[in-house]
Amino acid sequence: MAFLSAAESQAQAELAYVRGTYYVALTNATTDYTPSTTYSTIVSDEVSTSNGGYSRVSYTYSASDVLAYSNGTPLTQKVATFVHDGSTGDINFNYVVLLREVSGTYSIVGYEKLPGLAIITSGSKATININFNHGFAS
Repeated sequence: MAFLSAAESQAQAELAYVRGTYYVALTNATTDYTPSTTYSTIVSDEVSTSNGGYSRVSYTYSASDVLAYSNGTPLTQKVATFVHDGSTGDINFNYVVLLREVSGTYSIVGYEKLPGLAIITSGSKATININFNHGFAS
């Protein structure tokens, strides 16, 4: 079995993640997502912006976010915080979806199904940690 060098893993991580803008979206899906789930399905399932002031949380990676190789190349942890703004409607979701936008095109990076329905009510918030380890070898 061949292995990538630490330098190559770090170079690939920079090429893969240090471009575009990432968005964390909350969805309330009635069917399970699969690797073939489309962006239009995510948009259709996404929490309405009229519920509690919901909006996607965005972030980017820079070269300094690519950390030293350690059985893969980790990236700095990012945090997405969704805050209910006190307006009408709860923020109900059962999936957290990570999207990447490059030159106006969105792609699904990954998603996680929650064990049940999560609800953000007026005065509450949800904090989601995002961690990557590019090229992790078990």
